[in-house]
Amino acid sequence: MSSGNSGSAGGDAMVSGTDYNATGMVPCSMGSGQPTTNCNFGVKREGNGSGMVTITKSDGRTRTIYFENGRATGYDQSQADRGAFRASKESDLYIIRIGDERYEIPEAVINGG
Repeated sequence: MSSGNSGSAGGDAMVSGTDYNATGMVPCSMGSGQPTTNCNFGVKREGNGSGMVTITKSDGRTRTIYFENGRATGYDQSQADRGAFRASKESDLYIIRIGDERYEIPEAVINGG
């Protein structure tokens, strides 16, 4: 995970040349039975476990997952999206499922550290 060194209004560093507090890769899978691969992400932190994680899928489209107070609460749903949003946490890892999509987001992504 990359972090920048120029400050933002919230006191969290920004990655140079981006609007993100950190960037990196997270494990992801785009369909049932599909192998897990790595997807690029950028996170905008709002503090207290809140913020947005934007993930770039293998086809170049993005998916944004919203967090509030340390809980994954939703995503950037469009009319084309099918399937339910489900979120769980195992130790320090958020497991996010949106239909057949699956994302594994470490707690440090949203909280920093």
